[in-house]
Amino acid sequence: MTSSERDPVLGARRSARAVALRRARDVLVLDDGSAHDPDPLWARVHEQTRREARVRVVTVEPAGPPRVGPTDDVSPEDVSPEDETPGDGSPDVAPPGADHRPGPGVPDDGPGAGSAVEHRVAPALPLSLVALDDTVVLVARPDRTRAVTDRDAVLALRALAESEWDRARAADDALAPSEDTLLRLLAEGKTDTAVAARLGVSPRTVRRHAAGLMGRLGATSRFEAGARAAQRGWIRMTDR
Repeated sequence: MTSSERDPVLGARRSARAVALRRARDVLVLDDGSAHDPDPLWARVHEQTRREARVRVVTVEPAGPPRVGPTDDVSPEDVSPEDETPGDGSPDVAPPGADHRPGPGVPDDGPGAGSAVEHRVAPALPLSLVALDDTVVLVARPDRTRAVTDRDAVLALRALAESEWDRARAADDALAPSEDTLLRLLAEGKTDTAVAARLGVSPRTVRRHAAGLMGRLGATSRFEAGARAAQRGWIRMTDR
């Protein structure tokens, strides 16, 4: 962006907003993804922060598939018995974790990135904002942005942002949509065959990824894995 170009939230490089961002030592971003700009808000903020700044980002996690209802249950009798045999040669279609990959709205801390980004995800956010220390808050709306400098208002908005940060969970703790379904079906006592039919994979793939999720949760049984996932807020056991 040249000095004459204006970011819809941050302004031009020499604007008061951009200067405040470059000077900030603690930057907290809530990015609800509602902006029309092709680059996510957090990425544009990250690009202009000082390298030694602490940058925290909360984004909205990807929506999962519709919750499994009673009519979605698959009976073992509906699946061919051959699918239960390990090594049956059936292709392992996209595994449950295959769609758990960063998207355009996920911070990237790889080579070439500026300051490190602490990333968390939340089911929803009340608004998008950029809190710069305790001095300025940029409230971003799709149609306009407001720079808040009033001390009391800044502290109130900062407290809101901090509460959203505290409620959010680490991005690497998030489940892929199919992992969510896998855990819930296993916790409900569904057989490998029924889970495989629901996910469109082989029973062998279900067993492999169930073992991986159990290890990730430190669980010794599938039911315990479901209980621990519920305790961590990954799934809600009552959703049927």
